[in-house]
Order: sequence, then C-alpha cells, then structure tokens
Amino acid sequence: MKIYVHGGKKHHKDITRSVIEWCLDFFNLTEKMKISVELIESRTDIDCWGECDEGKNKHEYNIKIVYDQPLRDFMATITHELVHVKQWETGEWEGDGEKEAEMFQYILADQIWRKVKL
Repeated sequence: MKIYVHGGKKHHKDITRSVIEWCLDFFNLTEKMKISVELIESRTDIDCWGECDEGKNKHEYNIKIVYDQPLRDFMATITHELVHVKQWETGEWEGDGEKEAEMFQYILADQIWRKVKL
C-alpha cells in the first residue's frame, strides 16, 4: 500500500495517513492500493469538503480534502472518500454512492477516534 499526502501541516498529514490506513484495513482492501491525497486549506479552492477520483491505473485513487474544518469533520471527510474507494474496488454501490458514504462517514470517524491514537 502506498499513501502520498501533500499539503497541510504535519499533524494533518499524520491524521490523514492514519485514517486511510485504518479504513483500508477495515474494508479489507488490497495491499496494491496507491492513494494520493492533496490537503487543501480552504473550501474556496474546491466546491466541496472532499472529492475522490480513480487514477490512471487499477487500485489508484486521487483524493482532495479540505483540512480547515473541525477534527471530527476532517476525519469524516476522509472516511467519506474512502467509502467511495471501497465502492470502486468492490464494484458495489447504489446510484452515485453518496448515501452510503454519508451514512458511514461519522460512524467510521468515531470508531477510528476510539481505536487509534491520533
């Protein structure tokens, strides 16, 4: 598994890496994953709190996350995007996948908070 995180401060990068590692383990996703994350300071730079798209190769994903938000929301945004990664990897989702991602984002963020030392 390869995780690349650019932007933000060291603690944003550390949190991002920890949340992604936890989610990939939780979803039992392949070790061949390559995830590139760009941490963005302000929501004015993108039109949402986070976004994810597939990379050029299989198991490759590009994620953008706004880090200027409360910690719980920041973690939930990361988990939201990792639910989309899981959807692409498994090929299982309904509609655009947003309902599932929204339903699980805070549930997963809260589980991570209880289990991982951040």
